[in-house]
Amino acid sequence: MATIKAVSGINTVIRNLTKAKGNLAAGTGRGLYLGGKHLQRVSQEIVPVDLGSLRGSSFCRNVGGRGFDTDIVVGYGSEAANYAVFVHEDLNKKHGREFNIKYAKEIAAGKMNNRGENQQAKFLESPARSERRIIIKIIQREARL
Repeated sequence: MATIKAVSGINTVIRNLTKAKGNLAAGTGRGLYLGGKHLQRVSQEIVPVDLGSLRGSSFCRNVGGRGFDTDIVVGYGSEAANYAVFVHEDLNKKHGREFNIKYAKEIAAGKMNNRGENQQAKFLESPARSERRIIIKIIQREARL
């Protein structure tokens, strides 16, 4: 049996692993942000719109941390759209096609605006669920070494 008398290059291996960890962390943070931006875009396609202030209040931002500790928040809200939670959670409210049918006379008379067919409550939660695999792929793509 052979005996190992000396190991060389261990410092190079450690240095390369440390560099790889840093690159992986940076890519993960970047992927989390890009995944959040994807969620924001998909959510904006189904958020109920009357005047547009709610859609315009959407945001995706890093609220702290870097790399593996990145903390991304996607949401809606501002003084102009402080009703985001109410609209998101009210499942009895009519949106999209149902709204257009219910208020067809008012829309025809110009008293109300026509709504997009796909607008709905749970406009942030639904795409977070349906786009989960895509968001994970975005994170994986960016975190690749």
